[in-house]
Parts: sequence; structure tokens; C-alpha cells
Amino acid sequence: MLEVMLVSSLEKVGLEENPVPLGEGAILKVLYGETVSFQIACRAAGTGASEPGNSGGQGNKLQVHASVTKQGEGADGSQERGSCGENGPETDIPELRIRQVLPVMCRRSCNPDSVDEDYLFYDARMAPDLLRDVEGEVALGEGWQSLWVDLTPGEATAPGKYRLEFCLSLEGEEPVAREVEVCVLDRRLPALSIPHTEWFHYDGIVDYYGVEAFSEEFWRIFREFLKVYVKRQGNTILTPVVTPALDTEVGGERTTIQLVGVERAEGEYRLDFTCLDRFLDICLECGIQYFEICHLFTQWGADAAPKVVAQVQGEERRIFGWDTPSDDPEYLRFLEVLLPALRTHMEDRGLLGRTFFHISDEPNLNSSGYQKAQEHVRSLLKGCTIIEAVSDYAYYEKGLVDIPVCAVDHIEPFLAGHTPRLWSYYCCAQTKEVPNRFISMPSWRNRVYGILMYWHGIDGFLHWGYNFYNSAFSKKKINPYETPDADGTFPAGDPFLVYPGREGVPEESIRLMVQDEAVNDFRALCLLESFLGRERVMELIRQEAGMELSFKTYPRNGEFILGLREKVNSLLEEQERGTRWRG
Repeated sequence: MLEVMLVSSLEKVGLEENPVPLGEGAILKVLYGETVSFQIACRAAGTGASEPGNSGGQGNKLQVHASVTKQGEGADGSQERGSCGENGPETDIPELRIRQVLPVMCRRSCNPDSVDEDYLFYDARMAPDLLRDVEGEVALGEGWQSLWVDLTPGEATAPGKYRLEFCLSLEGEEPVAREVEVCVLDRRLPALSIPHTEWFHYDGIVDYYGVEAFSEEFWRIFREFLKVYVKRQGNTILTPVVTPALDTEVGGERTTIQLVGVERAEGEYRLDFTCLDRFLDICLECGIQYFEICHLFTQWGADAAPKVVAQVQGEERRIFGWDTPSDDPEYLRFLEVLLPALRTHMEDRGLLGRTFFHISDEPNLNSSGYQKAQEHVRSLLKGCTIIEAVSDYAYYEKGLVDIPVCAVDHIEPFLAGHTPRLWSYYCCAQTKEVPNRFISMPSWRNRVYGILMYWHGIDGFLHWGYNFYNSAFSKKKINPYETPDADGTFPAGDPFLVYPGREGVPEESIRLMVQDEAVNDFRALCLLESFLGRERVMELIRQEAGMELSFKTYPRNGEFILGLREKVNSLLEEQERGTRWRG
């Protein structure tokens, strides 16, 4: 017997005995410029019991059909939709997409010595994360599984109410029908007003797909990954002018990814920006707004130079790397050629004002190498903006960084100090109390981040892993479908948001979609502020939460987030009516 239930996007179906259904008569509201998501939970209930997270056997084949109807138009206003079809932005019916939620194996679900009570599980297990477009039938077992449903208004979509009708059937059984009402509000979310970067790992494309860096096939796949990146509101991109000195074992190397061509002849350096220009052109075409120049020294103290290759006497050689101390005169002389030329090039293209520079990721405050690197680089980048992931307020007090990017569990001193421009981040180490997006965490812990960024007035959001497909320290390449935890090193889900799909088209995750919702919450709060002012919006959040918020203190459930967004949407709807009346 087929059981079907509509549930919110914040459920991770299959991890609990039974999912929590959407309320009766729930109407989902969506603004132009965003996607509204929910899930259809289903199972083929039989006599045998199944464990949570186990999708059961593969004997039952589920057929899925869907349609979208503009209410009030009758039969002629409906458009039948296949289970994996999509409408384009020029059609008057919102774009509908249905994907199957698939489990992945989480060997390391958390950091065992640093957890709190707000995890869904702590052990190794299969858990839902991967979203794959439905192609024909869906294999269905006795355990609860889900289909992920997205609805996105297009440019030609009229505001108003739409009915989504779903028909699900197993062979030999009566079909089960469900419907959802969606209201498209006559308001457009503003563009994201702050930089958002997920570090893009270009060797993930080269190594997984077996393509040559900056070949035509590389650029094709890069564009596919970038389209998803921008669609899910990444607007800032890590720019590898040299191979990024990130997550690399001391003495080891990552696959060479260097956009700036270098030739060394007779003691002089000649630079070629052809590849960089193609990169910039593609990024701008796809919607990237800000460029984040990769780190000029190694992580955790700037002890050495990054990997740099050059043409020397007609062959490519590594000329700098772990064996090059950060104060090496020759490397510093190279920077004296590279940075002024890069600065001029970005300025000529009108991009310098939206370009950020890094020196070393999470530097050691006591590192003399970092301080010397700072002094040298700053002299070459006067007037440019240096950002850095730092957790000690002393960095900012000493003037070592223009924009600190602080871990959310160490951010309080920065907030208390009223830092004029402050970004935030989290990663594998932010495991207790604060928001994060591990697969083992409930989705509300991911989505609440948007509200908290608005509450604290955060000016930018950084995460280290859009597509890191290596083990820790990049000692070996991994298959992310088999190990979403960097070969058992980081909590599953920390290293990447997208899976490397067939033909170079990435597949999204639950975590990416929920993060997209979090960013949309931030944008919706900003839109409401434009009508009511910040104080009234802050008071609304305070009333819904029943408390003052911090990155460690907030309602620890999804009801708060969904309830607040419903209030925000209702107030925007009131403003919409008021605008029409005044008009």
C-alpha cells in the first residue's frame, strides 16, 4: 500500500520513524527571484518493518505525474507536467522541478568529541542528501523516502494562486493524489546585498572528470558548475591566479590550477593574463559580482610560498612551493611583478573595486612570517581590500586585516567591537550550538543562518567547500558519491555542496537548497526593512523568537523559521496591497 505525505523542506525524510506533515490547508508563498521547496514523503508500506534511513527493497516502482494550474482559469489554464519536466522563464506557468532524494554513506557524521544534542545522528549510516532529477520510475521501498519539489516563478508568471497536483501510483494499486496551493506574491526579492563565497576547487573538475586544466572541456564543465553556483546565490568566486595554497599537506602538491601564465627568462618574469581574462569573462557572463584572489602564502601562518609554475627554458617547472620560505627574496621579487600587474589589469577591467585579496588562511597571530608577508603585500596593494579568515580579535585591532571573516563560534568580540565590515563563516570546527550544514544536522540548523546574519548585520558569508573532492590535506582524490566526508576526515557534508554529475552537470544537495532558502530569508528581511525600517523588522524577529538572538542562542526548531517567514511574507503582501491602493 502506498502512503504519501507532504512535508516541509526542513525535514530529512527517512531518519525519523515518521516525518512531520505540512499543516492542513497550508498555502506556500513565493516571491519573484526565489524558489519555494517542499517534499513528498512516500513509502510502500508492507508487513515488514524497516529501519529509519533504509529505503527498503527495489521491487516497487513509483510513477509520478504532476501538473500546475493557475487558479481561476479552468481547464484551458492548466499545463500538464511530467515528473522531470521544467518550464522556462518565458512561460506563464511557474517552473516545476521534481527530484528524488537519495541517501549517501556518512562514515564520519560528526566530530565525536565535540557535539551537542542538536544532531539527527552521531553514528555512521546512510542519510538523505543527494538530489537527482527523476527519470521515469522511482524505486520505492518500505522505509520513508521523499521527492523534492521546487517551484520558481518565471519572468512571465502572473502573480496569484496556483494549484500543484500530484498523482503517485504503484503498479496494481489505486493512484494517490495530493495537491498544494502556492501563492506567487507580486513582489521581487532584492538582489543579495552582501558577498557570498563558497570556495571553488577547480582541481575537483580536473581530477574527477579527467580533463586538462583550462582546456575547452574544462571551460564547458566549469560553466555548468558556475551556473548552479550563481543560481544558488554565490556571487563571489575564489580566483586562482596561482594554485591555491589550501588544504595541502606540507611538502605535498595539489593539481596545478594557475590562471596567470608565467615565463622566467634571464632573471625576469613575464606574465600572461589570457587565461585569467577568459575566466573573468565567463564569471561575469554567469553573474559573478566579486572576485576573491587566492592566498599568496600557505595556510596557518604564511610559512611558505604557494605552488607557482613557470615556463623556464621551454619547459614547465615549479619555481616556488613548500620549499620556498615566505621571506624568500626571489618569491617576494616575483610578487613585486605579479601584484602591481594584476592590480592594474583588474583596474583596467573595472573590477578592482570589487576584488578582495588574501595573504594566508587562518594565520597564526604569533607568526613572524605572516607579519612580514603582510608588510610586503600591503606595500604592493595600497588601496586594495585584504580579507582573511581569523578568529582572534587582535588581528583586527593590530590592523592586519581590512575585513575579518570570523568563525561564528568566535565572533562575539568582533560584534562587541562594532567592527565596521564583518563577514562570518563556519566549517568542520563549528560543531556545537552554532549553525552549520553537516548532513547529520537538522536542516533548520542550516536555514537559521540567514536570519542570524540579518540580525547581526553581517556583511559577507564565506565557506570553504563548494566542491572539495579530495581527502584531508589533499593527500588523495576521492569519489564524493562514496565519501562525502573527505575520506572520513570531516563531518559528512562539510567538504562540498554539489556532486559531480554526468556530463559535467553538477547535482545539488538538500544542504544547498536549504542554504538557498536561508539566503532568501535574509533577502526577504532586507526587503521588509525597506518598507518598515530595521527596528520594526528586528522587533518582529524578537517576537517570533521570544528571545534576543546570537549565533549560539536562537529557537532550536524549524517552526520558528517557517513561522517568521510566513509573517514576513504576509507583511510584504500587505505592502503590496497598500501600494496598489495608493496607486
